[in-house]
Amino acid sequence: MWPLLPTDWPFLPLIRLYHQASDTPSGLPPTDTVGTAMRVLQWVLVLESWRPQALWAVPPAAHLARLMCVFLVDSELFRESPVQRLVAALLAQLCQPQVLPNLNLDCPLPGLTSFPDLYANFLDHFEAVSFGDHLFGALVLLPLQRRFSVTLRLTLFGEHVGALRALSLPLTQLPVSLECYTVPPEDNLALLQLYFRTLVTGALRPHWCPVLYAVAVAHVNSFIFSQDPQSSDEVKAARRSMLQKTWLLADEGLRQHLLHYKLPNSTLPEGFELYPQLPPLRQHYLQRLTSTVLQNGVSET
Repeated sequence: MWPLLPTDWPFLPLIRLYHQASDTPSGLPPTDTVGTAMRVLQWVLVLESWRPQALWAVPPAAHLARLMCVFLVDSELFRESPVQRLVAALLAQLCQPQVLPNLNLDCPLPGLTSFPDLYANFLDHFEAVSFGDHLFGALVLLPLQRRFSVTLRLTLFGEHVGALRALSLPLTQLPVSLECYTVPPEDNLALLQLYFRTLVTGALRPHWCPVLYAVAVAHVNSFIFSQDPQSSDEVKAARRSMLQKTWLLADEGLRQHLLHYKLPNSTLPEGFELYPQLPPLRQHYLQRLTSTVLQNGVSET
């Protein structure tokens, strides 16, 4: 016997709001929109808190996608204080240690053809209307964890660099551990090059975007000091070029961060600890490289 309602039935009015907003320029009157959204979010929060088994059939990724719909309905709904409080409470539920490992953004989701497509639309809307809203920013950051598809990180750093200036969520308000973003080291060369480019051009700065600044510094540092003998010639050349350019940076603060990064620490203003002096192996490697630079010039890779 087929069920009368889909598994994500508590979210249906919210999904309907999202589709109505997408199909009509004006959408519903603001009072109806706010009231409907609040009732849905309140009901889901009651179920999450008191009858979690009622939502066991709804994967955490679907919960996240439905919360994102709140922000996509229009440019004002997410600013309402009651809506903010409810979304924040549901996001906290989603980020609990016993729930977060089950968040899988690669699995098929009901009503969605592709999570990356939804995320790209989410970034478009974030750039257009967020004005640095911290809750909006927390939802932008959540899918950028290292274990999720690199496509999501490439979408932000490759196509929506302007969003970085509005991602001002403080490190202390990040709903998950910073290590979720820094471990394991990034191995996608295109993304590493985008990290480095946004850092050296000033598109990514610690006071604008503290979380992703710490993440980018961590991955670039790991990459430039990696000496994996199994790396391809292309990767070795890119690593050497990036370390050379780091050594020659005029921005002394960024140069210090990239060379002396030690490990993430979200309690510090920068989001990471620094070595007071480079470890001997790294110092020796850097000296060998810089002597080559002085002789031959900087690589163009």
